[in-house]
Amino acid sequence: MFFSDASIAALNAQEIAYPPEFFQQFANDVTVYEDDDIWVVDKPAGLLSVDGKTLKVSLLARLERANPAVKLIHRLDMDTSGLLIFAKNAAAQTHISKQFIERLPQKKYQARVFGKWQEVGAKGEISAPVRYEPTLKPRHIVDRDWPKHALTLYEVLDFEVCQGQTVTRVALKPVTGRSHQLRVHMVHVGHVIIGDPIYAEGSALTVAPRLNLHAEHLRLKHPVLGAWMDWESPSPF
Repeated sequence: MFFSDASIAALNAQEIAYPPEFFQQFANDVTVYEDDDIWVVDKPAGLLSVDGKTLKVSLLARLERANPAVKLIHRLDMDTSGLLIFAKNAAAQTHISKQFIERLPQKKYQARVFGKWQEVGAKGEISAPVRYEPTLKPRHIVDRDWPKHALTLYEVLDFEVCQGQTVTRVALKPVTGRSHQLRVHMVHVGHVIIGDPIYAEGSALTVAPRLNLHAEHLRLKHPVLGAWMDWESPSPF
């Protein structure tokens, strides 16, 4: 999603003008689970996870207006919707951040990609390094010479017809967490995620009004209780 300078200024001004009640209601609407240590929310598509260089409208900033103690742990792309976990104190933030470093949390996404990809029930992995390409800003690319590997597990769930086009619904599990990893891996296998404003073109872009990528499942250890906890968010597409 791209904005002109004038649009960014208008959005920033509107955000500042909202009353406190707006941010509390927003927090209530996106909350999936909350206790004294963690806050799991369902991020809407089209909203930054954290403030950008110019656009000061984000999930974190809005949650901070409702509870200044909230602390960032991980992010989703602006165009992606779904589950994110925040900490409510420094100890919880450190504990869960270490889990992510050790790749303990389990994340699953659902996506719809352009065209028919394999057969229903097919499973596999995509192992291809992903890096940022400054000449194609903001795109990332597969680079076999890049030293940081990227690994995604997948399962084909179903085939659908969307505005006359065949699309494939897939479950995606990122083992690594590279920026744009799932989006670039789908491009790499020849089936771009539909509605992707950065990577899709033609019918693959216009067949859906938004990026069809949603973080539907999150599993990790509670930083205080020590128990594994799971959260689900049904796909909105």
